[in-house]
Amino acid sequence: MMNSMMMDNMMYDSMIIMCILMGIGLIIFVVILGLTVYLVVRFLMKKIRIEDRPLMILKESYVKGEISEDEFKRKRKFIKEHKE
Repeated sequence: MMNSMMMDNMMYDSMIIMCILMGIGLIIFVVILGLTVYLVVRFLMKKIRIEDRPLMILKESYVKGEISEDEFKRKRKFIKEHKE
């Protein structure tokens, strides 16, 4: 009888330890997945900002009145053609 109770107790303890380890593994997986998504989104946003920078500068110049509308259109067309 005592041997059976000890076996049941050991199995119960083992199951608790396995559940804790699975929980820790799940937390680590979620953290790694979240970090990966964050880094990919950050990289893509940085790439978009870099590619749009010339157009942003051109728009600022036009708004400030430093260039005419015709010059703005010509330069915008040039930027869009040479973006690729």
